Amino acid sequence: MQGLGVFSFLLCVVCMYTIYIDKQKTAAILFTISLLSLGASLLISLIEIIKSTNALELELSDMEELEKSNFFRDILPTNTDAEKK
Repeated sequence: MQGLGVFSFLLCVVCMYTIYIDKQKTAAILFTISLLSLGASLLISLIEIIKSTNALELELSDMEELEKSNFFRDILPTNTDAEKK
C-alpha cells in the first residue's frame, strides 16, 4: 500500500519534469499511471482499515465477556449482590 503511494508520487515528479521538457504525451501517460497507482493504494488502505476495525471490535467484545465473568466478583460480594439477598 505505501509502496504504491510512493510510486505514485515519484511518477508525479517525473510527470512534472516531462511537462517541463515539453513531452506532453509522455506526461499524460505517466500521470495516468500515477493516478491509477494512487487509487490502488487508497483502495488497499481502505481494506486494511476495515480489517483493523473488525479485529478491534472482536478484541473489545472478548474483553467485555471477560468483564462479565470477573474472578473477584465471584469471590467478593458487591453492594448490588448484598441488596439482592
